Order: sequence, then structure tokens, then C-alpha cells
Amino acid sequence: MRSYLALVPAVTLFLLSLGSLSLAQGTTPVVSQPSSLVARLRANLPNRGVPGSRFGGATRGACVSGSERLTALLPDTHLGQTAVATPTLFVFVPKSKATQGEVVIADAEHRPLATMVVDLPAEPGILALKPNVQLQPGQDYRWIFTLLCGADADDPSAFISVSGVISRVQPATDLAKQLQGKSGGDRLGAAVDAGLWYETLAILAELQGNEATRNLARSEWVAVLSAVGLGSIAQAPLVQ
Repeated sequence: MRSYLALVPAVTLFLLSLGSLSLAQGTTPVVSQPSSLVARLRANLPNRGVPGSRFGGATRGACVSGSERLTALLPDTHLGQTAVATPTLFVFVPKSKATQGEVVIADAEHRPLATMVVDLPAEPGILALKPNVQLQPGQDYRWIFTLLCGADADDPSAFISVSGVISRVQPATDLAKQLQGKSGGDRLGAAVDAGLWYETLAILAELQGNEATRNLARSEWVAVLSAVGLGSIAQAPLVQ
């Protein structure tokens, strides 16, 4: 039995072989009402689907305790757009015996571009991940998050993983300026209207950290996740 850090290459190669990629193309308390924001976001999200898995399955070693599942915060198409080179990814981590997780970013040729091992929180919750990577416009990238439960490298099916796709787009000049503005509400509106899934979640997470915007941002966060079939984990806390 080898240490779980030694398993990373074997697990990565196994997971990257699953499914192919297609190439693609301070704050303010004033933010949009949840129903309006959700409708706008859903209207602007890409409707093309890609291989992926939002929910982690069971393992032979019972890595996860209870009925909650490892979950990638993604639309049901498994694809989200971003206008930034280093997007923030979000996963719900259930109670498990794993103390660390691994996120891998790979290109369309299944080549890993970035690998990051993170310590997991003691309690279940939604974890923000920001791997050190520079994504290029007009490209699709797959991301995979895996709970490292200490299984043998020769048995990759013992790991629990989720995966999805990041579609990096080149924003117009006006959109790029809006996304860098000081107003959290304005940045959120720009991200929603451009169909930028990863920025929408990142800005909503940021606004929940501000007392003036916390309650409405929390309502919007729950509404967005519920609208894409992730209502079961929408109320989970954001954890460090």
C-alpha cells in the first residue's frame, strides 16, 4: 500500500481517459433579484453538453460517510464558460475519511496542465479551488476533483471523482472592464448576461462575505444552484 500522494499520477491518467473534450470557442448592496438573475443566467448559458460527472459515486472502501455525495458545482451540461485565465472552481465535499483532495486541469489532448492537492475541511461544505493555470481563449479544458482516500494505485475505481469542462472565452473590451469594476452588483450582472458560470459563482461567493450583500447574495446563490438541479447542496456552507 503506497501513500495516497503517490497515487496521483495513476489516478490522473485513469480519469483523463474518461470522456473526450471538444474544442470551443469595494462592493455594493444593490444586486438583482434572484428570479431575474436565474432567468438571465439560464438564458445565456451554453446549451451544448459535454462528457462529465457532477456527482461522485460510491467506492469499495466507503470513503464517504452518509448519503451526501461529492458534487461539482456545474450546470447539467457539465460545461461552464469563463472569461478569465484562472477561474475559481467549486465542489461540495461531503463527510469522508479523506483528508486531502486533488484537482487536475487538462487540455483537449488529455494532457495535465496543473495539479493541486488541497487539505479538506473538517466539516462538509462547498470548497473553492483556484489551480495555478493560464487557460487560453477559444479552448475547452477538463477539470477533475478527486477525494484521496488512501486506496491502492492499482485500483483507481476506489477513488471518488467529479469532472466538468471549462470553456475559456475572449471577452469584449466592455465586458472585460465590467468584470473588473468595483461594484459587486455590476460585476455579477455582467457575468450573468455573458453566461459566465464560473464568474457568476465566484462573485456570489465573494458577496456572501460582505455583511451588506450577504443575505441577498445567499438567496441568489441558492436560487442559481437549485435552478441547475443542485438544490440538495445549495444550502451547504462555504468553507475554507
